[in-house]
Amino acid sequence: MRTTLVSCCYEKGNFSYPLGALCIQEALGGDVKLENHFLSEDPRRAARQTKGDAIGISVYLWNRAWFDQFVQELTQIHPNVVLFAGGPEVTANPKSFDLRVYSFLSLGEGEESVPKALEMVGRGAAPAGIQGIVTRGGNLTYACPEDVETLGSVILDHKADPFLASSGSVLWELTRGCPFHCAFCFESKGVRSVRHFPMERIERELDYLLAHHVRDIFVLDPTFNMDKERTKELLQLFIRKAKKVHFTFENRAELLDEELIRLFSQLDCALQIGMQSSNPKALAAIDRRMQVDKFQKNVHLLSNSGITFGLDLIIGLPGDTLEGFSKSLDDAISFQPSNIDIFLLSLLPGTRLGDEASEKEMRWDHASPYLLIESRSMDKEAIRKALLMKQGCDLFYTKGQAWAWMGLFCKISGVAAHQLLHDFALFAKGRETEEIYELQDQFVRQVLKQTGKRAYSKLLTSYMELYQGIAYLLETGDTPVVELFWEPNELSQLEELDPDQFLRRYPSKHQMLAIIQEEDGSLFFEPQV
Repeated sequence: MRTTLVSCCYEKGNFSYPLGALCIQEALGGDVKLENHFLSEDPRRAARQTKGDAIGISVYLWNRAWFDQFVQELTQIHPNVVLFAGGPEVTANPKSFDLRVYSFLSLGEGEESVPKALEMVGRGAAPAGIQGIVTRGGNLTYACPEDVETLGSVILDHKADPFLASSGSVLWELTRGCPFHCAFCFESKGVRSVRHFPMERIERELDYLLAHHVRDIFVLDPTFNMDKERTKELLQLFIRKAKKVHFTFENRAELLDEELIRLFSQLDCALQIGMQSSNPKALAAIDRRMQVDKFQKNVHLLSNSGITFGLDLIIGLPGDTLEGFSKSLDDAISFQPSNIDIFLLSLLPGTRLGDEASEKEMRWDHASPYLLIESRSMDKEAIRKALLMKQGCDLFYTKGQAWAWMGLFCKISGVAAHQLLHDFALFAKGRETEEIYELQDQFVRQVLKQTGKRAYSKLLTSYMELYQGIAYLLETGDTPVVELFWEPNELSQLEELDPDQFLRRYPSKHQMLAIIQEEDGSLFFEPQV
């Protein structure tokens, strides 16, 4: 029986590594074809080109609508095909898949269950009685291999080879399972036990990736630093062998300490931290707790160590309000992360929060990605304003790399960060494609004029220009020329002095030009005549 697996990635680049489909391809063995598509492609055309006696699709939140169209076209062309589906969207919301169309669904992790199901189908039998396989009229059961050491490696067995050269990032799975039970997450009702892949396999996979010149790895481990001793062992391995690779890790800030931060600082890496909110009521509603003192201490240690890190926030958590979200955004910015990723709450089927949403008087779109419409504590207008803050943050703070000077902007203008980002979203509407640094400069000058703080314009724009130039150099490698009214080493004193103290100590000078250069990881500023 010819089997074809079909994946649809978000876009070409960092998200074009179909790990879930690769794992099933590895488990099936033999001559199983994998077709990878992108959301920008026509799903009906893709269906017309897909061949096979059995066709399996890998469904996520972001590609559900794409696959609905794919399946509609495919089943018209090949009405007798053995069609099956798996992936997070299938596991979370199996009842939304028509089992008159699908031969079976794979719920959970399918490496053990899917081969059994296809073997039975190949013998002309219905794939019933298999843990994790659902057929028409059958009960919902979920598969989860207890011993991940028995699973084959998509890297070592060469299944991932076609994606190592073309992908912007490799998704590297080191662990499965999560010990936490955040109510909004797919893991909230899932397996609590954490199952680690063996260290010997990890080292062999790393050697293989290095031999194929992979330079960007996103580590799939929901809490990479949960087990400190294992984390240390992994970091020491990466420091020893892969210092030229850029890693992205997901961490809990409260579980960091000085020793781990020192190890992270020896790698080219970025840490993503799920802050979600600083509102204790909202965190309690999703079974999250923030140890405020530890969180603040460790995030400041990250910042002081020069480690790139980002924070995640969620709009619309139960019990949260517009004021609560605004404060969370202000708190997040005060930590000076390099990026802040903000998401509107998704009421995911199969999660505890999704199950309880109606009784919590939350309204949401029942089609993927299940976004919140309004709740008892945040009406539509509040959500609209929060989404404007998100838009402003994405553009002004993250894309504009304003982490170094956003605090100074707030201090000088007297306007809270969340309000500035909300106002910038309105200011930049329809101009999003314009050069971000120019948009920032125009907005800052407008705000200082409106708040009666034009006297600080040269100071703030010089400080901005300095860091914009550094960001441009690090992003492009090109040497920028910046226009300043103070020497760079003088401007650096703004990290310690408030604006009025600075101006008393360093009177304004004539405008000067300086070239920013990088050599061996250090920055140099050379005046230009």
